[in-house]
Amino acid sequence: MKVKKAIIPAAGLGTRFLPITKAIPKPMLTVLNKPVIQLIVDELLNSGIEDIGIVVGKDAEVIKNHFAENLELEDRLISDGKTELLERVKAIKGSAKITFIEQKVANGLAGAIIAAEEFINNEPFAMLLGDEFLYTEKGKRPCIGQLIDVFNETGKNVLSTMEVDDVDVSKYGNLGVEEIKPNLHKVYDIVEKPKVNEKLSNYAIIGRYVFASGLIEELKKLTPRNNEIYLTDTLLDLAKKGEVLSYKFDATRYDVGDLFGYVKANIELALKEESLVEDTKKLIKELSEKI
Repeated sequence: MKVKKAIIPAAGLGTRFLPITKAIPKPMLTVLNKPVIQLIVDELLNSGIEDIGIVVGKDAEVIKNHFAENLELEDRLISDGKTELLERVKAIKGSAKITFIEQKVANGLAGAIIAAEEFINNEPFAMLLGDEFLYTEKGKRPCIGQLIDVFNETGKNVLSTMEVDDVDVSKYGNLGVEEIKPNLHKVYDIVEKPKVNEKLSNYAIIGRYVFASGLIEELKKLTPRNNEIYLTDTLLDLAKKGEVLSYKFDATRYDVGDLFGYVKANIELALKEESLVEDTKKLIKELSEKI
């Protein structure tokens, strides 16, 4: 089966961004003028996926309102002749069919997937984490599209990965891999956030996945630990059966769940925005002279 659906877990508390996330869900934090969750929806649409489930907590009205029609706003923009702004508003949802799914228990990524069981309907699906922004230049295949292509060729679960320095190994899920061909590896082992002397390699799991059908039944077999169901436990079992691949994606990754990563994304994207690039360069020059 081809991948036609995707889920975006968006129920986290966003504690690293308090106090702003006390009132605003973390996925609604913006890179320039777009919320991160919209950038993720754009990545899916540009990869050919239009059926999207957003897994939310009980307080998700801000996210729902962002993707809902606002006819009053649209009418005002029309009457004011602000056609460019009108197109921006209409482009928020684009051709996406968005379903909101409530995760009633805060029990981790695996819990978010199980909450989306009815939406997934035992089909293969993509999952994109809401605190990672993967930027690709115009005309290039987005990160999740690259993983979907691998899945469509192999039928196996695919994890996105990148190589990290030893100092960062303990921040990520860590992979033991065997190269199949450039950028594509068979995963034979997974360790969650190991010490550098316990690492399997320098390959880290990044927040893009494509899963084969049947994953949810495997997740349901897990016993919770510390009130959380660990996706890594099932991925490790599948890896030992030879059913997991990793793909070293071609994109620029921003950890927008980290404060510095968030600042970096805004600065670097401003340098790519035609209307902002010159002023941003000038500002960076002025600031660097003061340091």
